[in-house]
Amino acid sequence: MMSWKGLGGKVEMGLSEQYEKDLLKSIYLLQLRKPYFTRDELMEKTGLDAGKSDDVLRQFSRSGMLERRDTDKYALLPEGRSRLRVVLVGGVYDILHIGHLAALAEAKTHGDLLVVVVATDITVETLKGRRPVFPEEDRCALVGSIKPVDAAILGYEDVGMGYEQVIDEVKPDIIALGYDQDSVARTVTELVEKRMLKVRIVRLAKFDREKYLSSSAIRQTFFRETNS
Repeated sequence: MMSWKGLGGKVEMGLSEQYEKDLLKSIYLLQLRKPYFTRDELMEKTGLDAGKSDDVLRQFSRSGMLERRDTDKYALLPEGRSRLRVVLVGGVYDILHIGHLAALAEAKTHGDLLVVVVATDITVETLKGRRPVFPEEDRCALVGSIKPVDAAILGYEDVGMGYEQVIDEVKPDIIALGYDQDSVARTVTELVEKRMLKVRIVRLAKFDREKYLSSSAIRQTFFRETNS
């Protein structure tokens, strides 16, 4: 499952740097976990009509940012991808709270696009010894609806959320890790160094526990009050 957002509304043709970046963002999201995208998908996502979509695809192909495959299949090339800074962050997000919002908002400040990998139910059970309160599809959809998040995707069924596979798919420029994700930090750092990836790893600020309860604390408080 994947949840993502686009430009929203109709946009006018232009050559400004921001407009070009917005289109490249949409194209990147269209192709996330896919080998290509089509003109119809671009039209649906951006609100461009057929003529303007053709103009965009033609200009981006001529400038080396896109590659045309078959009749109506396009793929983002390294030149186009290099215009974007993609941030990857991951977590369980079982019970969303204000601390999650603060962390995701901070992560977004490091780049142009924020992709969040959400742990599968099996991964959560392996890590925490219990099933999550909300199923993976719901957690992914909820995270994808948060304003700073451009795309939310499910991880793979292992204790590292399949970070190696996810990194290959997302190709992040920056991986943002929570202050309490020490185990994941070690795994990701070893992976980045072993494969000599050009990825910067940043740690997000620690939230105020008195102000922002963790998901576990919220869960414990809820069940304690329910059973009392």
